[in-house]
Formats: sequence, structure tokens, C-alpha cells
Amino acid sequence: MNTKLVIVADLGLLRAYREVQGQMDHQPHLELVEEVKSEAAHEKLSEQLTDQAGRFPRGSGTANVMGDLSAGERLNLETEQNRRLTDQLAERINLLLADQEVTRCSLAASAPIHKQLLDALDQKALSKINHLLASNLTKIDPSKLAAYFEKADS
Repeated sequence: MNTKLVIVADLGLLRAYREVQGQMDHQPHLELVEEVKSEAAHEKLSEQLTDQAGRFPRGSGTANVMGDLSAGERLNLETEQNRRLTDQLAERINLLLADQEVTRCSLAASAPIHKQLLDALDQKALSKINHLLASNLTKIDPSKLAAYFEKADS
């Protein structure tokens, strides 16, 4: 069976739809097969971190007085979190496209993660992707998704 998937993703949400052929004169429609929401993508970093201020020494010297301790902020923490979330999305897409019944796929990923997501996908998964958009279509009605991919082709 030849199955076509339509996958839309942003950093916090992945939706995968299967194209289902309509009867006689009906157009194909999309059926939701998987939805993955990442709670970490919607939380503030301060909600995720448990370190309390005053745990790390300030500067290169040793801290002997409580006032010599800094908040210990880690730079690029948000960038690292985005990379991990994008890798998780790629893992999920790889699993969806590993199915032998899936022969082709249309993928739309939000622009900020588009390139990194493509870099993280397997060659086997990439070979099944025939339409690719750098656009966040996660909030678009499934019945209108096909038009976005058709517009990109022309």
C-alpha cells in the first residue's frame, strides 16, 4: 500500500497526517495519525532550571564569603534546548518515515528549525520527502494544507 504522509512541525508541536483517498468523486483528505507536543518548548527557562542563585563562584578566585557567589547563568542554554527539541522532532519523523507503507511525504517545518531538522533526518527519511516547506503550518486547517504544498510547487 502506498501511503502519503503530511507532516507539519515547529519547535513545540509535530502533527502527522495520512492522506486518505475519498470515494469516487471525493478529493483525498487528511487523517491525523500522530500529534506530539513538547511541554519544554512552551516553558520559560526559569521554570525548567532548579539551580538557585548563589551556587557558583564569581570570577576565577575561590569564594569564601557568601557574597562572592554569582547566579551561575549558562550562556547558550536556550540554543542547546532548541537543538535538543529539534533532534527529538527529527527522531520522531525518522520513525514515521521508516514505515515500509509510507512511500512519500510532504514536510513543513518552521523556518528557524528547518535547516537543522533536515540535517538531523536520516537519508532514508529524506528520500521519501517530495515536498518541503520552510513554513510553520501547524495551525493551518488540515483540509487546506495541500494547497500550501501545491502553491510551493508552482
